[in-house]
Amino acid sequence: MKLATSTNIVCDRPDGSVFPLPKTLELASEAGFKRFDMNFWDWALPHSPFLTDEWEKWIHEVANSVAKLGVEFGQCHSYTFNFLNPNLSEEEYNYHQMLTKRSLECCSVLGSKLCVTHPDTDFQAMDLVKSSKVKNIEYFKGLLDYASKFNMSLALENMCDFSIAPKRKYGATPEELVDFVDEFNDSRIGICWDFEHADIMKQDQRKSLLYMGDRLKATHVSDTHSSTDTDLMHVMPLFGTVEWKEVMRTLREINYKGDFSFEAHNYANRLPDELLPAALRLSYEIGEYLMKL
Repeated sequence: MKLATSTNIVCDRPDGSVFPLPKTLELASEAGFKRFDMNFWDWALPHSPFLTDEWEKWIHEVANSVAKLGVEFGQCHSYTFNFLNPNLSEEEYNYHQMLTKRSLECCSVLGSKLCVTHPDTDFQAMDLVKSSKVKNIEYFKGLLDYASKFNMSLALENMCDFSIAPKRKYGATPEELVDFVDEFNDSRIGICWDFEHADIMKQDQRKSLLYMGDRLKATHVSDTHSSTDTDLMHVMPLFGTVEWKEVMRTLREINYKGDFSFEAHNYANRLPDELLPAALRLSYEIGEYLMKL
């Protein structure tokens, strides 16, 4: 198991600006982090060069920064969209799918061999779980074929549907994710477990991890103070309600060998730049503490 952090640990600034990605890598590496997770949720917003014709130049500049710092990228997070949305025009679908494939290529440039992505839900179907499973298998067979060009695997993240109850999302339970992976029957497809999502969904973390076993390929590590207020979610472990001692014990029990990757973008986004070095050092020390449990 390897400690890592998403690049969104420092991204949004209190004045509405966006922190330069090479600077985030520099500060986090100085704090102790040597392994990173590129998150295209942040780098697909209007400010991002990823959306422009300059995307290749930009990602190679980031790769140059990585080489100079002597750090590496492990798991990453691809661009995602609601590919089962019936209201998407063909043009819209093709645009989003192009960005999805572009994000996989970007992650490959950074050296990643595993990308986290999201399952989608067929909300129009009466047999929501059955129909969503079939359509997700069809979609991810195509995406995996493309990812294979970069020798890359995929991991589907557990969804959180608390905020849309009584409606629900496919892939919000360990049972559905395990069933999907087993039906897909390809070692290049696995599961990413988001501990905060599971906590909001009141799922038993230990039982869930044991149930997934070696299908678990990636993690999103954050804590939360709320099930409904997004400003109180995605904080550092030990700042919320997740029982981390049990989590760490179980990860070792199932012999998890992937990244233990922070996705805590609300941890430092209100802090002034002057405090970022200290905040990042604390986040690294939290990670080191958890890895020793």
